[in-house]
Amino acid sequence: MRFTNIGLFENRMVDQGVTVAFFNFKYHNCVIETAYSRNQRKFLFAFVDHNIGFTCSLQGEHASGYINHKAAVEQLMRCRNHDRYDPKHFYELLNSHLPIARFAQINQPQYRRTAQKAVSNFEDRIFFNHWRNSNMSEKQRQKTIELMGHEVIEFCDQNHLIPVFYPYPTDRTLAAFEDFEADYVGFGLRQ
Repeated sequence: MRFTNIGLFENRMVDQGVTVAFFNFKYHNCVIETAYSRNQRKFLFAFVDHNIGFTCSLQGEHASGYINHKAAVEQLMRCRNHDRYDPKHFYELLNSHLPIARFAQINQPQYRRTAQKAVSNFEDRIFFNHWRNSNMSEKQRQKTIELMGHEVIEFCDQNHLIPVFYPYPTDRTLAAFEDFEADYVGFGLRQ
């Protein structure tokens, strides 16, 4: 799927001094809280009134239609009252909404609420805290992909790192969602 309006949306973010935008997006019968990190080119979605969410990373203007969270796919079908999932339909509506989306800089409570719904197997330790020099388990890899994106996996693989998650967010949690490389440059392996 191609996000033709992402450049315009990011320009609006720059004009307003927003690095991580937060807005609501109505998808048929559902409202979806949306966080978008301009630096990481990543969306984090959470269905309002449901404990379900998912993520989407962009490569340029393109995004994969694959969502690795089965409950989120089923919820998208329910939102549409439709018996089949069509990710292109969801992303096309989101793309057409971007030029008119009313957004603000995300705050810690908004990020916390959205992130808690974005992991497929809910657990308490979902908030980035610091980096550790270590091998990554498969469970850690999946959680990192869902919360931080594939680009963070590549970064970790190249630098033999893992992100360490805590049960509560800190100032670094949101900053790492904004720009994980800047967090690593600023803090390195220190907690």
